[in-house]
Amino acid sequence: MTQESNDGDFEVPDDLSSLADAKPMGESGPHIENDTVALFTPIQNGRVLAAVCALNSVHGQALETSAGAFVVVDDTSAGAVDAAAQAVSGFVKTQPILAMERRAGQITIHRWMAGTKGDTLPPGLALDQAPGVITTLMAGTQTIDELAATHPGKVFDARMSRMAAFKELRKASKEAKKQYKAMEKNKRDSDPDPSGSEG
Repeated sequence: MTQESNDGDFEVPDDLSSLADAKPMGESGPHIENDTVALFTPIQNGRVLAAVCALNSVHGQALETSAGAFVVVDDTSAGAVDAAAQAVSGFVKTQPILAMERRAGQITIHRWMAGTKGDTLPPGLALDQAPGVITTLMAGTQTIDELAATHPGKVFDARMSRMAAFKELRKASKEAKKQYKAMEKNKRDSDPDPSGSEG
């Protein structure tokens, strides 16, 4: 049973349970029927995420955003999103990641934590807080290749060898330690009295 509006063009269902699987707004792009598997992570560095993925045999392209990096996985076969999410969330460990897949226009999003699959999130709610590039990707408006063209320097290939990935992570770790030491030194230099006491 539905209620019809005055102009007769819009029907409001009495039973709202049918809206639970409704597609999020904007899901009408030219690529909507193409299957997409992606992971949204708290890792800030896209190059690091690409290396983490490659080290765990998860191949694809990582894109760096202000809210964290996400990777579009090459393998879109059944179960691919779970395998990728298990590997990457096992690396992140202390923070959750979102495993997203779009199949035949339907988006499914699961939360993963430390290698364990968690709850299912409503696509509209999850994507509402996500960076615009993720929304356009999952909505089928743009592909990762199109996003790479408009975000130069922000997309990283996660198809390197495991050895190359290991070297990339080691390099990133050294850079992070160097930045941390520089930040601590700057903090000490800017404090006239590191002991906290006066005169």
